[in-house]
Amino acid sequence: MEWHTFLVVVHIIGTALGVGGATFAEIFLLKAVRDGEIDPIESSFMQVTYRIVRVGLALLVLSGFGFLILYRFTDLEARLYSPLLWSKLTIVVVILINAILLQTRRIPLWLGSALSFASWYAAMLIIPLRPAIMPITYLEIMGWYIAFVAIVALALGIIRKSLGIKF
Repeated sequence: MEWHTFLVVVHIIGTALGVGGATFAEIFLLKAVRDGEIDPIESSFMQVTYRIVRVGLALLVLSGFGFLILYRFTDLEARLYSPLLWSKLTIVVVILINAILLQTRRIPLWLGSALSFASWYAAMLIIPLRPAIMPITYLEIMGWYIAFVAIVALALGIIRKSLGIKF
């Protein structure tokens, strides 16, 4: 198997774990805090889910660095200048910083969960949407991303309110 194919497979697995984990983390969080208390079983499910998200993030970061190295030392160097690549890198850095802030309780849970959920989906969708959104600048992509995060935060807020959940 060539390096590019290997990196694509690892990247897809990392993204799938991250998106799936972020989705289940949000579902488990909504279910757990609905009664106002997180019991040991709910906590156990959430810990496993967060571990899966971390594995996905590690695979995403490692394969992302692999792509950067591969692009730099092959005839694919022009890809290093793509606004889509830099947008995805920025979103992955946001996921990483958000995870650290959530772990250290330096960000409100409502914001951190919305940021995680939206960012994982944005990271998953940004490259497959390439043909539909080209040509587009880095700032335009980041503007859409910020709008998407705001919409997700609003939607999750409405869901929480309808379930009687207060953060």
